[in-house]
Amino acid sequence: MTDFLHRGNQTQSSIQLVNMIMLIFGILMRLVAGPLSNKFKILKLPVGLSTILLAIADLSLFFLRNNTGIILYALAAGLGMGLWNVLDNLLNLKVIPDQNRVAFFLGVYNLGNTITQAIAPVLAAAVISLFGYSGIFIVSFIFSLIGGISMLSIKSLKR
Repeated sequence: MTDFLHRGNQTQSSIQLVNMIMLIFGILMRLVAGPLSNKFKILKLPVGLSTILLAIADLSLFFLRNNTGIILYALAAGLGMGLWNVLDNLLNLKVIPDQNRVAFFLGVYNLGNTITQAIAPVLAAAVISLFGYSGIFIVSFIFSLIGGISMLSIKSLKR
């Protein structure tokens, strides 16, 4: 907010606005996404869409470095994270190949999450040094898009 968007003395209010919008949409998705997913028997589509929404959020801040970009970011990220938090674990359980080894596969999944979280700061530092801070949004966009497309490509679930 301070260095990239140059919010200056508006940094705190901008962060509060983003957090409030993301909180509202996170709660809304918890109330709506699960029941709708069950009713329409869809799972991979909303989870794939969640990461695509995060990709859109990244682009909104990359292109619109103003209040509109901040609000679009908060809306898209709030919807995306809300969908992800509600439905991702269920998708993980549905695609486990051997239901007798759920703990093993969830352990591998958690290891994958931990490794990427350990690598992300190193990658971010490299991207910032090569392309500047705005490069983070493009890299995040690319990884989010790859994640969404990968989830939509799951063959063991129809929707």
